[in-house]
Amino acid sequence: MRAHTGMSDNKRIAVILAAHGEAETSRFAENYRVSRRTLEHAAAVMGVPPVLQIGISLFSALKKKLNPRRKGSPHNRISREQARELQNYLGERSGNGRIVFDVHAAFSASDPSLEEVIETTKHHDAQILVSMSPVDNDLTCGQLCRYLARTRPADDLSRVKVISRFWCDAALHQLCAAHVVAASAETRLGRSERHVLLLLFHGTLVTDGSGELPAFRTGLDETMAFAARLTELLGSDVRHPYGRIMTAFLNHDVGGEWTRPSFEETAALLADSGVSNVALFAAGYFADGNETVYREQELRSMLPACTITTIPCLNASPAFAGYLNGRVAGAVSQIMLTPFP
Repeated sequence: MRAHTGMSDNKRIAVILAAHGEAETSRFAENYRVSRRTLEHAAAVMGVPPVLQIGISLFSALKKKLNPRRKGSPHNRISREQARELQNYLGERSGNGRIVFDVHAAFSASDPSLEEVIETTKHHDAQILVSMSPVDNDLTCGQLCRYLARTRPADDLSRVKVISRFWCDAALHQLCAAHVVAASAETRLGRSERHVLLLLFHGTLVTDGSGELPAFRTGLDETMAFAARLTELLGSDVRHPYGRIMTAFLNHDVGGEWTRPSFEETAALLADSGVSNVALFAAGYFADGNETVYREQELRSMLPACTITTIPCLNASPAFAGYLNGRVAGAVSQIMLTPFP
C-alpha cells in the first residue's frame, strides 16, 4: 500500500462495501459479540443502557445457540461474494490499468470492522464507501458519516465518497422489478389473485416508548417511499403471475411502535384470503441473512395449504454487481473530476 501523494497518473481506489454483519455460526461467543456491537452502535442514537445491552446480547446468543435450526447467517459470506463480484466487474473497466480498485467487504457488527478497513485504506488516492442498505437512517449511512466526521480532517474528506440513497434510485427500482420477473418466470403460473407477491422491508420505529417521534433518523419516510414505488412498478408489470402485491415489515418488538403491517399481521391476512401461492422477496435488503432466510418456513407453518417460495435478495448477482459498478463509476468521476469509463 502506498501513501497518498495527490492525483498521479495511476490511482488506487478503495471501495468498501459497508454491510451490517452477522454471526456466521451458532457459537455463543460469536453471536454475543455481534449483538453487543449492534447494540453499542444503536446506543449512539437510541440511548440503550449498557446493562440492557448485555442482557439482550446474552439472551440473543443463548437463543441462537439452543435453536437447532439456526446454523448461522449467510449474510457475511454473501457480502464477501458481492465484493469479489464487484472487484471483477471494476477490474474489467479500470481504464487500461490507470485505476486500481481494491474492493473490501466490511461490517458494522462483525469482523473485519468498518473502522478497521477504513483506517487501513485511508492512504489510497480515494475511498468510496457503499452503504449496503437500500434505506438510509442513522444506523446505516449515518454511522459511516459520523465516523468519518469524527476521525478525518475536513480537507481529507475530499477524497472520500459515501454512496447511499438507493431507496429513491429509479435504476435500483428497475433492477428489483427485473429480478422478480426473472425469478417468477420459473413458476409457469398464470396471473391470478390467488398468487401473491409479498415484499419484505426492514421495519422501523414509528413512535418511541412514550408515544413520541423518535429522536433520530429512522428511515421511515424513505422505507415507505421505496415500498410504494416498487409496489407501483411491479403492479403495472404484466410479466409476472402475482395478482396481488403486498408489503410486510420485519420488526423488532422493542422500544415503541413499529411499522405496520408486520410480517405476522400480513400472514394472518393471507390465511383468511384463499391464496394458493405466495412468493417472498426481501426488497429491503441487499443480502439475505437472519432476518430473511427463515421467513419461508415461518410462513409455511402459518399457511400449510399454500405453496410458499422465496425469491432471493439481489445478493451477489451479476446484475447487482453491474448496478453497483455504475454507482461506483459515478463516485469516481466526482472525486477525479473526470469521466470514468
